[in-house]
Amino acid sequence: MGCGITTVKYLLFIFNLVFALCGLAILIAGALSYANIDRVDNHLHNVDVSGSPIALIVVGSIVFIVAFYGCCGAIRESHCMVVTFAVFLLVILITEIAIGIVAFVNRDGWNTAIHDSLTDMFGRYDQDEAIKKDINSLQKALECCGIDGPDYWKTSIPEGCCVNPDGTCSAVTDPKQVFQEGCVQRLEELIHAIGLLLGVLAIVIGIVEIIGVVFALCLASSIKNKDRRGRV
Repeated sequence: MGCGITTVKYLLFIFNLVFALCGLAILIAGALSYANIDRVDNHLHNVDVSGSPIALIVVGSIVFIVAFYGCCGAIRESHCMVVTFAVFLLVILITEIAIGIVAFVNRDGWNTAIHDSLTDMFGRYDQDEAIKKDINSLQKALECCGIDGPDYWKTSIPEGCCVNPDGTCSAVTDPKQVFQEGCVQRLEELIHAIGLLLGVLAIVIGIVEIIGVVFALCLASSIKNKDRRGRV
């Protein structure tokens, strides 16, 4: 191939620096998403919404490690390391595509699971003090009220629905004093926002990975040709 080995080596090195920064960005996004989800997840029953942020943290860590490995391979001009790096990128890319397909196919299942879990949980509000506490904490964290709005509560509005932190709105009809959005919708919006973040990051990282594979294979070919000429 007509790739200058020095040029391609530094192009791959620069690529890996960018790739490493992408890994850090994914890791930070995962940590921030987890922080937002964790304040909700602890109060949910029968549904786990922390999987996506954890996946971001894991993927970000792997991307950073692979990028560091690619930098080492490029600087050392190691044919084996560069080819292994290209294989790692392909594996990550294929895994991302597979996860994306599974998430897209099962997107409606998430909404159903959230609705069923919250309906069951809210239905036991007056039966269990622990659940009552979780529901009020959930409503405060999401700034929501009831399953589908404050009208869900037929008698008095729980303290978790109050905009005012002191929780004194049980008999207030002013909509400015009570969260108006239902918790199902709020939780679906939160998960949708995280899913959108995942999708955008996956597309960006996918494009970067394809470029990286091309650079890596080009450098591997140049290294192999250089070694072959050295043996002649």
